Amino acid sequence: MTRKIIVPTRVSPLPKKENIEIDFPNAIREVLLGKKITKLEWNDPEFYILLQDGYLRIHKPDNKFYDLIVSDGDMNGTDWVVIL
Repeated sequence: MTRKIIVPTRVSPLPKKENIEIDFPNAIREVLLGKKITKLEWNDPEFYILLQDGYLRIHKPDNKFYDLIVSDGDMNGTDWVVIL
């Protein structure tokens, strides 16, 4: 009779959460590192913000980039995520 040895691991069997929600200042820090960000409430992968030619720009579903006009809701939002 053979015995199976089970070694416990520290890896969780649960999948990792890909989108960790962050606040606006931390989201902008990510943009400055060259990453794209979006808000969960937008619920559209075509809406995202990035740094383009030194300006904060927003990409929209029409496949064009626009200057970002930051609202109070944007600045106070905590549902920003980095696009992977």
